[in-house]
Amino acid sequence: MDGHNYIVFGAGRQGLAALYDLVIHCDAARVIAFEPDARRRKAAAARTAKLLGKRARRVEFPASVSDAELKRADVVLSCAPYSKNLALTERAVAAGVAFCDLGGNPVVVAAQEKLARKTETAVVPDCGVSPGLSNILAVHCAKVLGCDTVRVRCGGLPLVRPDPRTNPLGYKLVFSSAGLISEYSGQVPVIVKGKCTSVAALSVVERFEDAFESSPTSNNSPQIVAYLRSIGVRDYDYMTLRYEGHWDQVRGWKVLGYLQGDAARDAELARALEADEALHYDPARDADRLVLSVRGSRKASSLEHGFSYRLDVPADRKTRLTAMELTTSWGITIVAHHMAQGRGAPRGFSTPERFVDTAWVIAEVERRLVALA
Repeated sequence: MDGHNYIVFGAGRQGLAALYDLVIHCDAARVIAFEPDARRRKAAAARTAKLLGKRARRVEFPASVSDAELKRADVVLSCAPYSKNLALTERAVAAGVAFCDLGGNPVVVAAQEKLARKTETAVVPDCGVSPGLSNILAVHCAKVLGCDTVRVRCGGLPLVRPDPRTNPLGYKLVFSSAGLISEYSGQVPVIVKGKCTSVAALSVVERFEDAFESSPTSNNSPQIVAYLRSIGVRDYDYMTLRYEGHWDQVRGWKVLGYLQGDAARDAELARALEADEALHYDPARDADRLVLSVRGSRKASSLEHGFSYRLDVPADRKTRLTAMELTTSWGITIVAHHMAQGRGAPRGFSTPERFVDTAWVIAEVERRLVALA
């Protein structure tokens, strides 16, 4: 069978969605899915069979992945927790196979950049929805459309706002609580009047449209912002979208000593979030949405040119994949497909927006939206 060979590490929420998309949209001839947790591996195999039918034969769930298997792959994808990505990067580099992951943690991304300085093997972190697709759209604004101001707003939200009496956060956990806490902590890179700087996570709250509020979060890496500045962006910021009232609750956590770099306190908060029944997402009962807005503009004399790209993706009722799972998987699978097809891959380290064909990526997203409709 013609097609590409992929290896996916992690078969949790995002990994399962990536397996599905690789087979449906990315010309996968063979996908090896490695999940170290035996119970999760068994559940992923069963759900993959249900989602893909006969095409599920292209996906294998071994108990381990040898170095020889790594060398035979076209691209390795990590949908594992971000804490595993540096070790997986080392394995991919040793095997000489292109690697991409969902990223989202600037410290890990910086370590990957350092590791990749001595290799020509592609190392591509930050390939989710945000960071990932959001940055590809931001670069499209700057490079293709000539914008020098770019504002990005993105958030995974319940499709219907929960009752604040039972769920004051107005939120459901559609990815790990540890990842959420990481995003809500630390510094957030921005560009202000042509200079790269940073602001504290959650430092401001801004209204967005009627029902949403936005606040800065730290899932973007400084490398991405530096690149935007190098291609002419003079003002850039990124904020996460939530329903009104969420940020007041979260900023209160900081007063209690959370979200300030204390690992023990943050682990305590993560456990509390996981234990809160109101925050549990049940695919059989709940539905979510992913809202991504990228707005670019350029002012020439007294005339301002503007560009806006907005996604509002609902959960897929047919597959029971959440909007967050879908869109996050699209970020990594589209980049992996780009490299596997020979459309382009970096030598060594790069975030995806620096080398992908941005117009092609947008067309691939639109192709998936048509299939989802």
